[in-house]
Amino acid sequence: MKLRIDQDGTVRCLWFDGLDWLDLGVVSVRRASHVEFSDREQMWYVRAGNPKKWFRRVLQSLFRRPFGEILYWAKTRQEALDWERVYYEPGGPGWVTAHGDD
Repeated sequence: MKLRIDQDGTVRCLWFDGLDWLDLGVVSVRRASHVEFSDREQMWYVRAGNPKKWFRRVLQSLFRRPFGEILYWAKTRQEALDWERVYYEPGGPGWVTAHGDD
């Protein structure tokens, strides 16, 4: 697990259930992605939590469900979770996209 601690004390990372986050204080969670199963394709996929296109952002806001672009397809949930972890961890290719910084 990689953590990034900003100068103001903000901790940024992928969620990890092995740590009791509430022991650290007030927690605010913002999703970088969603891992879901496609009944039609019979595969797991990773969907961006923050859509790039404005109409996807509007749909997500209206329907309160993810409409971000599909970033990755996998045969197993674990494979999708592993890809998501590498992609969105600090320094990974999706880190800048999810957080707007490096």
